[in-house]
Amino acid sequence: MDVDTAFIRRAVELADLNGVRMALYHNTRDPALAALPVAAKLTPEQREELICKAVDWLSVNAGPGTLDEPEDSDLRMLMEMATGGPMGDLEYESRRDLPAFKAFPLMAQWENGAQALPDDFKVAIIGSGFSGLAMAVQLEQLGVPYVVIERRADPGGTWTINRYPDVRVDTPSNTYEFVFEKNYKWKEHFGRGEQVREYLLHISRKYGVYEKSRFNADLKRATFDEARNRWTLDIETPNGMETLEANFVVTATGTFANPREPQFEGRESFKGQIVHPNRWPEGLDLTGKRVAVIGNGSTGVQLLGKVAEQAAQVSVFQRTPQWIAPRDKYGVPVESEITWLLDNFPGFWNWSRFMGFAGLFETHKMVLVDPEWQSSGGVVNAGNDKLREFLTAYIKAQVNGREDLIEKLVPDYAPFSRRPVVDNGWYRALTRDNVELVTDGIARLTENGIETTDGKRREIDVIITATGFDIVKYLAPAKFIGKGGADLHDTWDAGDGPRAYLSLMMPKFPNLFMLYGPNSQPVSGGTHVPVWYIVWSAYIARAMMKMLEDGKSRVEAKQAAFERYNRDLDEEAKKLIIMRKEGGIERNYYVNQRHNRLQVNAPWYGPEFHRMFVDIAWDDLDIA
Repeated sequence: MDVDTAFIRRAVELADLNGVRMALYHNTRDPALAALPVAAKLTPEQREELICKAVDWLSVNAGPGTLDEPEDSDLRMLMEMATGGPMGDLEYESRRDLPAFKAFPLMAQWENGAQALPDDFKVAIIGSGFSGLAMAVQLEQLGVPYVVIERRADPGGTWTINRYPDVRVDTPSNTYEFVFEKNYKWKEHFGRGEQVREYLLHISRKYGVYEKSRFNADLKRATFDEARNRWTLDIETPNGMETLEANFVVTATGTFANPREPQFEGRESFKGQIVHPNRWPEGLDLTGKRVAVIGNGSTGVQLLGKVAEQAAQVSVFQRTPQWIAPRDKYGVPVESEITWLLDNFPGFWNWSRFMGFAGLFETHKMVLVDPEWQSSGGVVNAGNDKLREFLTAYIKAQVNGREDLIEKLVPDYAPFSRRPVVDNGWYRALTRDNVELVTDGIARLTENGIETTDGKRREIDVIITATGFDIVKYLAPAKFIGKGGADLHDTWDAGDGPRAYLSLMMPKFPNLFMLYGPNSQPVSGGTHVPVWYIVWSAYIARAMMKMLEDGKSRVEAKQAAFERYNRDLDEEAKKLIIMRKEGGIERNYYVNQRHNRLQVNAPWYGPEFHRMFVDIAWDDLDIA
């Protein structure tokens, strides 16, 4: 592409100036760049200085290329310059691979050369979504044989079936990707579902996973053979039931595998169509239809705008208001100028993705209650209360100051106590003439629609149940039978719901690991789950490698370690607003409502949680 100075300037102006500054400094070591503050604090004069320096350098030096990872002290200096402040050892160790200069950051490698593996040694990975692919690529790096068992016809996990209108990621595409795949050509700043499916298929094929995958294969039961330290897997295929053996089983079925269907009274009498977004029918035409959208989580918020454009009337049923926030460039295609920068500005991809994470590095204090702040009249803490003010003002502006909507839409609990929801024009859609917001509870379904608790009946043709997933049903519906015939789900049900050691392992279930297991999702820290999938996969790999190097055949978490870890987890969780009235504990899907405990999240500060996986407590494991 032939470009001129005007094109380059447009590219720089469109770009993340933090990424521009760091890539330019990394290439030039210009001390004037080091003296500049982060982009949010640039004066107009400093901003112009930065843009001009970048344009001048690119006009002469632009071209394809990559930068090697700097020496350790230099990398730390660069990261501190990027974020505008000092970085502790704990933080640095957890973030040093986010710029992704190495070929395969974060992954485990043989330290003394590849270990000779026992004949017929194999790992079975259940699921080929993000987490399953992360585990598979990790094993590819080690040369460990594996097979991926996928119940659907293609790789992609939940992304293969989420095809509702406007489905997309709600974090920037360049942070919702694997660190080992460099400069993937995303079409939008927040990738649509179709683009994510294309990306995961690309990963599966490029890294050799696809040909080692069994598609349309559904695990029904896995049984541990104590005499041989192997798992026997019963798999349903189009040709009937098959049996497969593996030394290790890694479940990568995720948290969002089992749709939650509301069981309303009268459901069987409703003559219209009921659709869960997870099972969106191909070619569903809502033109001229009367539609009910039940739920206002991420899915309900994403699809409302498109539904409202087609339907004659839309009734949005809201049980609990959400804090729904804007995101810059949400729904915007990646500009050709940005694509050019990514291809021709060495280091820009690395530093722009690092800065995509950096904005959330300091969020942990937002999820903790500050007693001193509260004693002075504050609600939660200074940062959280400031965010509440911003989001409240945003709601009011989006609905044009309509008090009838504002009183229903502003939550009474604190931001950051639930999964953040990104606005896809949801508030604006509520102001349309053909959209109504209903906050009365649903009493029952009738033959022709929905009756609410106030006795009002609405005629409905299509009900969209955007009610999320049953996040307590980890690993379901497959059965897992461990030592002594222990059933994993029965073990969990006999206690206070699903638990695990480090979210990965359960005593009595040797050589079984869970990706995205109970209490796995970090509550804060800025690092998105595709990075964590690799961190968790690397832990599994290191445990397996040590077992093999020691000439052993079984690894499991000790019961005492499991109990200690979960006691610590519960104590740490008590500090979070999620587990308090201020965070709406009684209406929070992060919380196991039956047992009143944190279910989905890991409560620790992100870098501390990361340390637990890289600084392995070997005494907590029984390797035999």
